[in-house]
Amino acid sequence: MAKAKITSPFPKRFTDRQWARYVKQGRELVQEESRIQFKLGDITLKMVPKVDDGRKDRGVFVVLDHYADQIGINVHTLLNYRYVAMAWPAEHRAADVSWSIHMAFSALEDRFEVIEHPPKGVDRWTEDMALRHAGRLPHTPLTREEKLDRVRVLMREDESALGAVEEMIRRPDVAHKIMANPSNQRILYRAHQEQREEAAAARFSAAHERDDDVGEGVEEVRQVRRREPVVDYQRASSEVLELIGAGTTFLVDLQRMIPGLHLAEFTEREVRAVLDNHRRIRAALDWCDSALATGDKSMDEELARILSEGNDQ
Repeated sequence: MAKAKITSPFPKRFTDRQWARYVKQGRELVQEESRIQFKLGDITLKMVPKVDDGRKDRGVFVVLDHYADQIGINVHTLLNYRYVAMAWPAEHRAADVSWSIHMAFSALEDRFEVIEHPPKGVDRWTEDMALRHAGRLPHTPLTREEKLDRVRVLMREDESALGAVEEMIRRPDVAHKIMANPSNQRILYRAHQEQREEAAAARFSAAHERDDDVGEGVEEVRQVRRREPVVDYQRASSEVLELIGAGTTFLVDLQRMIPGLHLAEFTEREVRAVLDNHRRIRAALDWCDSALATGDKSMDEELARILSEGNDQ
């Protein structure tokens, strides 16, 4: 294949000849570096040959860990050189292609063919092109999905994710777009509800611990709270009363039914059916809670799928 002419992308700073000279020098240095990386990988294979019976190489890490210390290199870098050297026997290595690109293709079954054929319109593979072709995350993400993948990698640790989310929601435009998604609203609402329930449980536990010291005072306060009406039923709308009534009926029915259940007679399939129905009920309750908290009554596809399950049974 004829070599493509090298032209300067910065004609005001470099002539084609100057640029071509710099490119030639750089490529020679990259080839020299690649030869060194492959040579180091080959040395590790001489020290501890690859086992071809499907087992992992025995004692590789112990040997190479000591060897890496002796030559002043990180052991994981050395192991990486070994892995690429195994994937690329000497006769299949492309002399004018960098070691990094060989590494990007190492897991491909057709790597020996792929490395010889860059994408249409270009005369050489770039490392990012190779990573994309191999289905791996490029160093410079371009598409939305690649950028999201990079964020996911950076946010694997909870502490990093927490810091990143806190930074994002401080931007009003980002926070507005996040809360415009009903699914995000439900997730945040559930997290808030869990926090409220944990706080309520802590307060309840603390109140019980104080009962012995305070005596009848706490019980009197509780009795007063029980007598306070939650809703003014004369002024409440029919929709509010209907929601409260439906929930109350459900609670009363469960309290009546559960003590009398003959659980030993339930088949495994019947138990699964009841639990699956409860899962749908919880999803519907979360939907209602989210609507009350946010004013958004829309239903996303995942919720619609959950609520529709079992309708044809």
